[in-house]
Amino acid sequence: MKTLTSMALIAALPLVAQAQDTLHSTAVQPTPTVTSVSIQDMRDLVSAEGHMVGMDLDGTVGIMATTESGLSFLMRGQACQDSTTCLGLEVMVVFNGEYSAEFANTINQRWSAIKATSTDSALLLSRYLILDGGQTSANLQINLRNTIAIADSIQAEAAPTEPAEPVPADEPETLLAADLQWGDDTGDYANDGACDDARFESDGDDWSYQRAHVLRDATDCRAQFEAGALTLYVDFGENSGDYINDGTCDDNRFTGEGRSILETDSQVKRDAVDCIEAYRAGTINRPS
Repeated sequence: MKTLTSMALIAALPLVAQAQDTLHSTAVQPTPTVTSVSIQDMRDLVSAEGHMVGMDLDGTVGIMATTESGLSFLMRGQACQDSTTCLGLEVMVVFNGEYSAEFANTINQRWSAIKATSTDSALLLSRYLILDGGQTSANLQINLRNTIAIADSIQAEAAPTEPAEPVPADEPETLLAADLQWGDDTGDYANDGACDDARFESDGDDWSYQRAHVLRDATDCRAQFEAGALTLYVDFGENSGDYINDGTCDDNRFTGEGRSILETDSQVKRDAVDCIEAYRAGTINRPS
């Protein structure tokens, strides 16, 4: 099984409007955060993990790279407003071959850290990270390692036309803290030991307060999640949809005046930025 690296496929993938900052670390307790990336930042991240940096991608902020085992992957910016820096980062692995939709769905059920999509001639594996809320550089490395490890595992499986074996009932997947977006500590009561993020809370008396603090109590919520004290109720997904960053949530799992008229399932978990803002503002409701 070989990875597909043709630029024709890259050109066919949806690109997003481009954004504005340069990579910088802001002194936020307890660790510095990264809020945007450039091509050089991507090269540094790939090199730090021991992978070989390849050519830059045409028409977008991104690079090609290869692991020591020979697995090729792409790293490209999303939400870029100029030709140098981006507020989102996507890692993608492309496998040649005829893969069924059922095979891709099996992968999505087994590994929540990535999104698998089958086309007529390839299987696409991607991991998208939203940076404008802040990510530690260590977390970027962990997400890259997880994506490569999952891709290596999938590459070693049976022929692409055969569905993968289901995960045994006694070996359920564990959702890791590194798989989730945590945001920052800009909430009113950050670092007080209590998680104020509504994604991890039931609909209670302080619902409007918790909803406004989505992705704004990172340290408290991550600590409790890692301790096994929290459950993720709302997953906004990534920001790779057809109408992202337009101020309207296109994810049809939500209801309310903040959601667009689109009814298709194709935008589910693919309009994260718009849906998060609408959720914070109270113009969409928690999915049923």
